[in-house]
Amino acid sequence: MEEWAARITKAVIAEVRRARKELGMTAQDLADACESLGHPIPRNVIANWESGRRLTLTVPELLVLAKAVETPPAALVFPLGGRSSVEHLPSERSDPWTAFRWFVGEDVDHATGDAALFRTYARREEGLRTSHHEAWQLQFLPGREVWPPGSDAKVDLLVQAVRSELLPVRARLREWGLTPPPLPSHLVFLDEEDNPTNDA
Repeated sequence: MEEWAARITKAVIAEVRRARKELGMTAQDLADACESLGHPIPRNVIANWESGRRLTLTVPELLVLAKAVETPPAALVFPLGGRSSVEHLPSERSDPWTAFRWFVGEDVDHATGDAALFRTYARREEGLRTSHHEAWQLQFLPGREVWPPGSDAKVDLLVQAVRSELLPVRARLREWGLTPPPLPSHLVFLDEEDNPTNDA
């Protein structure tokens, strides 16, 4: 019986092949894309995977292939369409969505505290981006002198919201030895409140 590692590799390569064909890419196009990403994978290696002659795949190869075919790595390992179950570990099966969530750290039974805290941060940040959209987008303008009229008041409201909703989570991330995601350029001054001992 074929080993689990070989079965996983075959399943990943089948998904890579499907995605590259959907994008209209030849095997050579895929090899060229991998090379342009900085991790060459020769066409003959791709051909050996697709023919089943090569049954191993490294993590760097998975990441580069995923970028080349514009697919998240987790979706190559555990695609969400077509199968009712996947063998996510040797002799352990689950539905694809459960396996996918486990792979990306969304499975609450296996998620680490770090992942849960980053998810909390991401949810709050997304809420602020939505509810304070105009003020959030000001980061893309070169300076305050070109802000539209009324922007200062909108930024003041955003700053209050960031202080109450994001800074506490950023402080907790730092307490755990983690680096918070960067703030928008026009809000970086808040990092001093968030991390007053920062030497940067």
